[in-house]
Amino acid sequence: MSPKNRQHSESKEMVQEVDRFVDGLAKAVKTRLRINKGFDRVCICGMGGSAMSGDIIADAVFTDWDIPIQVIRSTSIPNWVDRNTLVIASSYSGNTKESLMMYDQAKAKGCKIIVITAGGELRDKCLKDSNKLIEVPTNMQPRSAIGYMVGYLVNIVETAGGPKVRTELAKMIPSLRKYRESIWMRNPDSIAKQIAERTHGTVPAIYVAGSISSVAIRWKNQINENSKMMAFSGEIEEMNHNEIVGWSECVQRSKCKPLFLCDDGMSDATGSMMNESIRILKESGTDPEVVQITGRTVLERSLKAIMLGDYVSLFLASMNGVDPMDIGPITTFKQRLAALISRKKPKKEKKKE
Repeated sequence: MSPKNRQHSESKEMVQEVDRFVDGLAKAVKTRLRINKGFDRVCICGMGGSAMSGDIIADAVFTDWDIPIQVIRSTSIPNWVDRNTLVIASSYSGNTKESLMMYDQAKAKGCKIIVITAGGELRDKCLKDSNKLIEVPTNMQPRSAIGYMVGYLVNIVETAGGPKVRTELAKMIPSLRKYRESIWMRNPDSIAKQIAERTHGTVPAIYVAGSISSVAIRWKNQINENSKMMAFSGEIEEMNHNEIVGWSECVQRSKCKPLFLCDDGMSDATGSMMNESIRILKESGTDPEVVQITGRTVLERSLKAIMLGDYVSLFLASMNGVDPMDIGPITTFKQRLAALISRKKPKKEKKKE
């Protein structure tokens, strides 16, 4: 197979993975889980796409659950994590070094642990320690497993006595499938394609209300990985205290593209902030992209926005002539990190004769 045909084949594979996002959600919420209750906080440990699902569920239940959720992207867990903490270790590959290190620390503290993975060392540790294991399908890009990851997390939250997000998600599956058809690659009138055309050749900065901050991060990550472009993200409430000056004064701003995702459920105060920010940017000669995100709940709006962003990144990849499946620099980094950690492991003392 020639390099050109191979790239086309791999690009098609990523499109198929993005198309199956809703299918992953549907399968995960149908799964019956048994979760031990009795925790007063939730710590979700992961990196990259495996941590993103934690951000989404944290946004979804922020105002409805009295148990706090915090996503930790690190090599160590916070000091506040204890026996009363539910630790969810999320790693698609099961071999992410940071996630493995945090799992070991949670185990040492006697935490309640749930593992979400497709296999690897994390799965082996979980089974050996008799912790709760939730397995996701193999043979996909980690960032494409987000449908399963989100579905299982909302399942865990409701099963553990939290808000009825699992029930909510199960009901919205048909509408999400319909929305997918309006934006996917096969639709020549897709708004995702239109946004990509207006964003192509720029450095996009995605802004959202803080209530759905996970959405902006997902857009940024997908454009970074799939489209092979630089992109940045931020929250509108904070943006007005610093970045708005850069957009108004920076001489290089013509190379960048502010992209505002207007959540129709945001507060009146935040809505006014966003509208005024857009107005100031236009007055300074900047042409922002404004996209309306609709839905009845935070979860529905977040999922629709994520679907839209995923397809925007694929259209951009096509326009850039790049393979969205290729993540060579990440693979290189992980290999080097694994080698570094291996070299630093303390040597076992020899037993005395």
